[in-house]
Amino acid sequence: MGKWLDFVKKKIKNGKEVSHENVTCKNCGTHFSGNYCPECGQSVQDYDKPFSFIFYNFLGDFFAFDTRFFRTFGLLLIKPGFLTVEYFKGRRVRYAPPFRIFIFVSFIFFLLLQNFTNLGLTAVLDANFSDNEFIDLDSASMELADSILNEVVVEVDSVNAEDLNPDSFQDTRDIRNGLNKFGLSLEKKLEKEEDPKERAKLKEYIRLSRSPEQAMAKVLQYLSWAFFLLLPIFALILKLAYIRRKQNYIRHLVFSIHSHSYIFIILTLLLGIYLVANVNIGGFIAILIISIPVYLILALKKFYGQSFGKVFLKFVVISFLYNIVFWVVVVFVFLNALSII
Repeated sequence: MGKWLDFVKKKIKNGKEVSHENVTCKNCGTHFSGNYCPECGQSVQDYDKPFSFIFYNFLGDFFAFDTRFFRTFGLLLIKPGFLTVEYFKGRRVRYAPPFRIFIFVSFIFFLLLQNFTNLGLTAVLDANFSDNEFIDLDSASMELADSILNEVVVEVDSVNAEDLNPDSFQDTRDIRNGLNKFGLSLEKKLEKEEDPKERAKLKEYIRLSRSPEQAMAKVLQYLSWAFFLLLPIFALILKLAYIRRKQNYIRHLVFSIHSHSYIFIILTLLLGIYLVANVNIGGFIAILIISIPVYLILALKKFYGQSFGKVFLKFVVISFLYNIVFWVVVVFVFLNALSII
């Protein structure tokens, strides 16, 4: 592998221009010397070359990014707060950009979460009551079952919550069949309803009862967007906690991005373990969960440089405020995604 990379680098070096003196940028017209325009950042690289040169150049850029990415990924895991400190010391090129890391790990997390919810929904919706399969579902699937019922049973005048409860499923094969029957009852109410607003609500509830998977996918989509909102909110809480330092908001924002990236990595590992493991590894899962507050405390200590006593007290206050905001956002996401508000 090493020899192959050396070969790629040699090919790239041989294909590059030898001298870039007194260059005029073709993009903005700036006169300069070097490889990149100091005004617009465009490279002086000429891409009107044989395809072999472009191919080798692409491979070189890819593996350079790959090496930097994995270095950043490793340091993010084992050195809390280190990357944020390095970022504001001006050593940024050697590491992957903070937001790029966050986008990558959040994408993997929600991809696994989508897979997890799909499996859970299938198990819950198709569990056969007559064979007592529903009773044998694990706790995670049972919680998912409750969420499915809560999605469909909503507090509106046009829908009576008593129409959908555990007793309603006694004469059905499974939850999916029960939800379909519930959807039929809503369709009958829709035929009699004349209020446009109530009709719109009923149509939405019929859609939810017909396709709980679609409703859950919408919730996950909204939730992924919500985490982008939580990044600056967490940074704002940090700024309030360290308001006496009069630091620029961007410092807290970069710290927030790195912290959330670590949390997503841990959550991704937890989902991955749940999806593939066939043995009891509850102890390891507990360690991963506990590592989150420990990591954040160490990161605060590293970046803000206070004593452990002050850091711990501020961590408690920051966590309290953030959790309030977090659950408000989550509830809003669920209500909005399910068209309840």
